[in-house]
Amino acid sequence: MNRRDALGSITAAGLASTLPVSFAADASTNPSAVHPPVLGPRMNFAQADRVMAELGIDALILGDGANFQQATGSRPVVTRMGYPPSSLAIVTRRESERLAIVTPAFSYYYTLSDVLKNSDIPAYIFAFPGEAPDKGQSPGASLDLFPDRSEVALDHIERGRLGATHAQVSELGSFASMDKALAKALQDLGLTRGRIAVDHSQVEAALAKAAEEVTAVSAEDALRRIRPVKSETEIQLMRMASAGNVAAAIEAVKTVRAGGSYRDLRAEFFAAAARRGQRGVFMVVDRTSDELYEDTFRDGQAFLIDCVSEYQGYHGDYGRTVFVGEPRKSMRDAASALAIGWDSIREKLRPGMKFSEINALGTKALRSANKRYNVPFAPHSVGMYHTDHVGYGSLPPREDIVLEPGMILSIDCPLIESGVGGSAHLEDLMLITADGSEPIHDIGNQTITV
Repeated sequence: MNRRDALGSITAAGLASTLPVSFAADASTNPSAVHPPVLGPRMNFAQADRVMAELGIDALILGDGANFQQATGSRPVVTRMGYPPSSLAIVTRRESERLAIVTPAFSYYYTLSDVLKNSDIPAYIFAFPGEAPDKGQSPGASLDLFPDRSEVALDHIERGRLGATHAQVSELGSFASMDKALAKALQDLGLTRGRIAVDHSQVEAALAKAAEEVTAVSAEDALRRIRPVKSETEIQLMRMASAGNVAAAIEAVKTVRAGGSYRDLRAEFFAAAARRGQRGVFMVVDRTSDELYEDTFRDGQAFLIDCVSEYQGYHGDYGRTVFVGEPRKSMRDAASALAIGWDSIREKLRPGMKFSEINALGTKALRSANKRYNVPFAPHSVGMYHTDHVGYGSLPPREDIVLEPGMILSIDCPLIESGVGGSAHLEDLMLITADGSEPIHDIGNQTITV
């Protein structure tokens, strides 16, 4: 029996294979409904191949939680706890051997196997100190997982995890440390020389031990070029995330009344997002982004919301102007100016346009309408990060990004002025298509009155 058959034979019923991926009907408008999990790799591998070829990179080794999740579809829980990476995803430029993972035995058994056990991704499993004797590569070696007391039969979770772990170890062996497991994975993938991009200092240290003839480089530039061009799976996840984010924002805003609390509004948004299976990331309320700030709403107030939540690692981003009753004329005029600029931009978004041209379009539309407001009309790519076209090294991109099909953009349209009588914002997510663009959520009204 080969590894694929072995893994398939112990998979719990109901789990889908890595690809293709199926998606259920939209659940964003039902507060009690949660989208089903989307299994399998998410990364646009064709884009990754192009970027790696351009940068002279033979492979990526990714340990950061979000990067690992984009490559494999699963995120090790320890990456949410502040620990350095211990599970690594290797992304190659060969379609026949696209992915491999290097992971501690306990992490694979207790978390990753739950969703990866029916995939084709080979797992090179190693023991942390104290988990198993230092035997180097020992095919079929016993690893300290959960001891079986044999008082009752193993249940389906226990059987699935144990079977998946044993199948991988029987096929590939077990290893005494991360660098030994990584060395074998790189040997099997033909990556013992060349340039490999890494995303963390601990990954770089392991690579230095595992393959002395490999040159390690930073993965930051490669990742910031790969992420903006989404795969079909990522586009579907973004539609889910965006629809749920918009629905949660509107549900929360409907609770606003004069005398109500800014902090209560944020809590309502986070709760509404959670009911849809999403995780609240932040909510800007009326120019304030710090969750410790407190204030109360007033009759006649105009204030902005900028709401971000994520679903299965992918982010929604939505901004609107909210009127509490009848606002000042100055604020209605300001909100209408944002709409003029955004509508003009949205009609013209298409492949080949540069980031730098987007602001100019909005500014020109305002001047043509004789609206003299300071609005940045700032584009940014949205995906696994609120801003996924930048790296840790610098906030602005190093180049003027050219729009391509598969990109999902936000055009931030906030009012950057004081003394107008309030705050205003307008923001939707747009998918760049082959010949234009389309929103990935229901745009609805451009202002909200409560």
